[in-house]
Parts: sequence; C-alpha cells; structure tokens
Amino acid sequence: MAEIPVEKRSSNNWLWILLALLLVALLAWWLLSDDDTDTVDYTQTDTVAAAPMAGALTVGQQIDLDNVEVTSLAGDMAFYIDMNGERVPVFFDQVPTPGTATEGRYDINPGSVVNIDGEVRAATDGLPANADPSILGPSQNYIWAESLEMVN
Repeated sequence: MAEIPVEKRSSNNWLWILLALLLVALLAWWLLSDDDTDTVDYTQTDTVAAAPMAGALTVGQQIDLDNVEVTSLAGDMAFYIDMNGERVPVFFDQVPTPGTATEGRYDINPGSVVNIDGEVRAATDGLPANADPSILGPSQNYIWAESLEMVN
C-alpha cells in the first residue's frame, strides 16, 4: 500500500477572530466615549438661572408649589411659607366657621405640608376681604392661593 504523507495545515482562523474582536472593541470605545463637545464653558458675563427668590416674585406670575411647609399662621385665611430664606405671605379663600377646629375647609397649622396653585398679587392692588394688612410685613407681594391641597 502506498503511503501518502499528510501535512497538518495551520489554521489562521484564530487570527481572524482576534482581529474581529479588536475591531468590535474599538467600535464600542468610539461610540461610548465621552465627547467633550457637550461641554459648555461659562464666562463671568453669563447668567445662570436660579430658583426664584421671594423678593423676585412678579405680580401676575402663576405659582405651582408642591410639598411646601407652612412656617407660621397669620390668621384664619393666611399663613407664611419660606421661599429661599424669605418669609412669604399666602392668602386663601375660606369661609371661617367659628367654634370648630378646622375653621372651614382647611386645617392648616405650622408644620403642615401643602400644595399651592395660585398667583402673585401686589399689596397695592388690595388685599382679600377682612385681611389684616399687617400680615404682609415688609413684603410688597403675596401669593393668592386659588387652590390648596393638604399633603399632611
């Protein structure tokens, strides 16, 4: 019988697999890399918007505040909240019912948490009926709560 010499050929398949994995890794790195073009450099002349300060409340501005803590009461239909360190008066419409604990629809106490929807009004435009002007203190504006919701 004739003997046929068989030579084992080396397979270069592992080289192609390694190159394909390297290509996939480079593609993933390029797609997922942090692109510095998203960075915005600010100069000293740029203005960055901040939360509105109580003194910056604009007459006619619509207010939608959620989970605001009542800092103190100012009467049956008024209380104070803290906005960025300033005390802001809030008036709301309620028919007082003397002799009851809730004094009407809302039982608001210091520490109560409320949601307020309303608008900013100027003290010079008048106060709600039966409101004591001394409640405003140094504030020129107040919040008229068109809707109050007790959170707790």
